[in-house]
Amino acid sequence: MTMKKERVIRIKDLQTTPEGSDGVETTAMGYLKGTADDYTLGYEEDFGDGLKSKTRITVQGQRSASIERRGDINTDITVEAGKRHSCRYSTPYGDLLIGVYAEDVFSAMSRKGGQLELNYTVDCNGSLIAKKQMIINVSDTIQ
Repeated sequence: MTMKKERVIRIKDLQTTPEGSDGVETTAMGYLKGTADDYTLGYEEDFGDGLKSKTRITVQGQRSASIERRGDINTDITVEAGKRHSCRYSTPYGDLLIGVYAEDVFSAMSRKGGQLELNYTVDCNGSLIAKKQMIINVSDTIQ
């Protein structure tokens, strides 16, 4: 899986907050490159209201993933199983320094595609903001 090839990327982003649960599902064309254990996904996200960012997710084995967004929303988030990281989240409305604690990182990727699942919590100033689950499916075609 060393060559960069266009793929269909489906993102299911679920969150539970003190106010309740909700989720967003998005499908984007993007790319997958690397090996089954160490790879990068890239795609463009549309957050609505005209806000767009290019997203790159770099995965290293079953332990960690880094999410980098550049555009109208800028983030640098590290999701590493069993660890808490301080991460930057920047929007047109302001910047936040958030804590991200990863419960687990599951990756089953091959050169044809596969699945990445990230389960983590987000806190700010020591208070829990949300429990998140991001499920990303990568394939050659729209199913």
